[in-house]
Amino acid sequence: MSILRLAPVLLGLLVLPCGSASAKPSGCRATHPAYASLKHGMSYRRVVERLGCPGRRVTHMTIGKTEQTTYTWRGTGSYGANLAVSFRNGQLTSKSQLGVK
Repeated sequence: MSILRLAPVLLGLLVLPCGSASAKPSGCRATHPAYASLKHGMSYRRVVERLGCPGRRVTHMTIGKTEQTTYTWRGTGSYGANLAVSFRNGQLTSKSQLGVK
């Protein structure tokens, strides 16, 4: 099929709304007690329950049978407070925070 025939289809894809299941309400802020309650091996769903809202997916990579994903949340506390949580094959493997109170 020629590119000229595909152009309207491709253009239509460019103007689709960009809603995301990982979007979170702007008022949601993770707290330090919620962050401290996160334990290795937890699922993303369980982390969302603890933090109170979905995170923003910032990385996603699949190599062979291994899937690695990192999410971030805005945090309470100082300006720019945030936390990051990484998952390997659906289980929490690392967490970090900056300025979350």
